Amino acid sequence: MNIHAAREPGVTRFDRAELASESEEIAAAPAPAVFLPRTAVARLFGVSASTVTRWARTGLLKTVRTPGGHYRFPADETRRAAAAACATARPDPPAG
Repeated sequence: MNIHAAREPGVTRFDRAELASESEEIAAAPAPAVFLPRTAVARLFGVSASTVTRWARTGLLKTVRTPGGHYRFPADETRRAAAAACATARPDPPAG
């Protein structure tokens, strides 16, 4: 159904209601999850890819495994962890 049909003069009330319910369903649908490969995570943290793999194995970072056995890291959560690590690694310089 054409989304712009509601603006056309011959559109019935039923069509407008159907369009509204379709819009609500689209808005309510969860956004697809975005995952990062270990090399991207390594760049975020400034460490090697093998260090990221070790962190994944020990549970320091949340991961999912692909059917091929590769690690994938939830993008939002991983970026938050990297930002927190940077904030704690670089304290504010002394005032004065």
